[in-house]
Amino acid sequence: MDSIRLRDIIVYGYYGASDPERQIGQRLLLDLDLALDLGEAAASDELADTVSYEEIYVAAQRLAGGRRCRLLEHLAQQLIDGLFQRFPRLVGVGVSLRKMNLPFPNTCREVEVRLYRERSA
Repeated sequence: MDSIRLRDIIVYGYYGASDPERQIGQRLLLDLDLALDLGEAAASDELADTVSYEEIYVAAQRLAGGRRCRLLEHLAQQLIDGLFQRFPRLVGVGVSLRKMNLPFPNTCREVEVRLYRERSA
């Protein structure tokens, strides 16, 4: 399957299981893997035959930015649902969310949650 990928989108919101995380807020890094047929666009050279990655970026910022949620898994699913709703050409959406500032003593650079869903028929 063909794909479009957006990498290292910075989103800011109030994400975390602990109250302080949801009060202070933090940055996450977001990656999107978008599965769709790019054959028509490859042949036509027309934006109308694909999805605009600018529009995808703006939609992702609106869906994730400023949100409050406890789990990255929940945020990832909300992103997937919103992108499927907004962009009918998408047949699969992968979301990766990376949190760099963990609320406990650690030696991790980051923690990552990844979800992939295919559009229901």
